Amino acid sequence: MDHREDLAPPLVVTSDESFAESARRWCAAAGHEAETIADLDRVRRAWRSAPAVLVDARHLGSLLAVDLPRRDEVVVVAPDPRVAWREALDLGARDVLAATEDAAIVGALVRALDGSGEACAITVVGATGGVGASTLAAATAGLAARRDLAPVLIDGDPTGGGLDLLTGSEAATGSRWNDLDGAVGHVGAAELVSTLPVDRGLALVSFGRSGTPVGGATPVIAAAMRGFDVVVADVPRHLDGLGRELVSRSVLTVLVVPRRLRGVVAARALAERLEAWSSAMAVVTRSAPSGMPPAAVGRELGLPVLADIGSSRRLPADLEHGLGPMRARSVVAAARRVLDTVGLR
Repeated sequence: MDHREDLAPPLVVTSDESFAESARRWCAAAGHEAETIADLDRVRRAWRSAPAVLVDARHLGSLLAVDLPRRDEVVVVAPDPRVAWREALDLGARDVLAATEDAAIVGALVRALDGSGEACAITVVGATGGVGASTLAAATAGLAARRDLAPVLIDGDPTGGGLDLLTGSEAATGSRWNDLDGAVGHVGAAELVSTLPVDRGLALVSFGRSGTPVGGATPVIAAAMRGFDVVVADVPRHLDGLGRELVSRSVLTVLVVPRRLRGVVAARALAERLEAWSSAMAVVTRSAPSGMPPAAVGRELGLPVLADIGSSRRLPADLEHGLGPMRARSVVAAARRVLDTVGLR
């Protein structure tokens, strides 16, 4: 899925200049320039290739008369949607909206232009601090890139110093959370993909160094879900609003649990809090001297154990020098099990 490729512009069918001006504004808000056509022969030629079609309801009769093929991603704007609905349905429209519904029209265009598919989302949460949840999240996203998927790694912890430091991507240009915070309405997937930093095939939504939380994350997360194949989120265990939203959108929440008694006790309390938000949970254990066996951790928590991460002498140095976690075999092996579990083989 590569939204960086140039797309044909959305097609606007109207002969009314006032409607055309509004359509240009709506399309611009959705992140695209519009191509306005009234001539039916030209409409027919552009009908199939346009990524989306915005139709002035006054042209519905003439469009139906030329027997255009049915297609997806058609949005009709009408003075009274109740009157235009039947003809719009015959044309294959997915939305029929009033011209005064600016936000709804932009939202319909965003959905039409971005497509209806959603990413496979995975959230990683550490049961205790310093257990390596961020490292596993980065490795999972990095391995997805190696599998020719389009991943984005989302930093859910404003106080963590920034995941771009952990992945060695701090020099990559692009928008961080502080640039994206406060987005309202609709964020286009292509717009988000094009603005994020990308390093070694991995896009990143990272916090900076200020530790300032975000207040307008929902449009960004929604766009990421439409714009990428895989969303991997690193979420802190205190579960603020951003963390809860990321967990609730995920098909799997992975708890990283140290194989110590205190770690298991902390993981049990965390799992109880996550139950209200998570659709499925699993465990990746982290080795500890004289620690519990991984199977015992799973039994105590009543959750499946996907993998155990052993110690790595090179990992701390790799992370410190901006090389990321991809040379740590046990971390990559755990990431492989996470991706395999959700079917991303």
